[in-house]
Amino acid sequence: MRFLRFLISRTFWVQLGVACVLGVVGFVALNVFLRGYTRHSERIAVPAVVGVSMEEARMALEVAGLQPVIMDSLYSAQGRPGAVVEQDPAAGVEVKGTRNVYLTVYRSTPPSERLEVEEGMDAGVARILLDVKGFPFRERYEPTPELAGLVIRIENGKGETLGPEDRLRKGQPLVLVIGEVSARQVPLPDLVGLGRTAALDILEQSGLALGLERWTFAAMDAADSAAAVISSQVPAYTTGREVQEGTPVDLTLAPPPPPQDPG
Repeated sequence: MRFLRFLISRTFWVQLGVACVLGVVGFVALNVFLRGYTRHSERIAVPAVVGVSMEEARMALEVAGLQPVIMDSLYSAQGRPGAVVEQDPAAGVEVKGTRNVYLTVYRSTPPSERLEVEEGMDAGVARILLDVKGFPFRERYEPTPELAGLVIRIENGKGETLGPEDRLRKGQPLVLVIGEVSARQVPLPDLVGLGRTAALDILEQSGLALGLERWTFAAMDAADSAAAVISSQVPAYTTGREVQEGTPVDLTLAPPPPPQDPG
């Protein structure tokens, strides 16, 4: 009975009314707060950030209420390091607030690549490989009947020969040395009795190539190798003999002759 009297009393209805008002006010306030926090109904036009620095792009996107995320980086010799090259979504697209905008930027250091160009490779294939890998190069031709139209070697800017497994930074300039047939005849030098270094210099100056090297002794150290002399050559030297430019000359190296007894 006491509970029934409370249900029909003025106090109950006043408290019930207050509770309903507070519930409605709380629901409205919570809904307004969530809308303001999540910004579900807000549509934002994505700013254009391609071409600007990453810091400028970050500021522009954050001011617009968007979140920049670097997804990838790439290298280009013509690109400005740190600048944005691509964005997703694109500029002008309307998105909901707080959405991520994915960016691709130019990296400041070029990646390294394996050279993969070796002696005997077709020159056209070598050109394509170097272009694809991002290596600028110039061509130089050397006469050789054996490697005409093929790669003789590849050099860096210092003239050092590089191997196919060498890794280089993209953009490093190279020299692609290609063989060609030459009908020009050049004098065959007499190399017997010379040291190896002197013989190689004369071959280069004569427009001839180094062929096979045969050692008649086991060199113990660099001093032994440097002291070795040419004991024979193929083609053999005869007075006035000429050979085709680029012809390889095989050398046989022997230990230096013992010093003669002055007595």
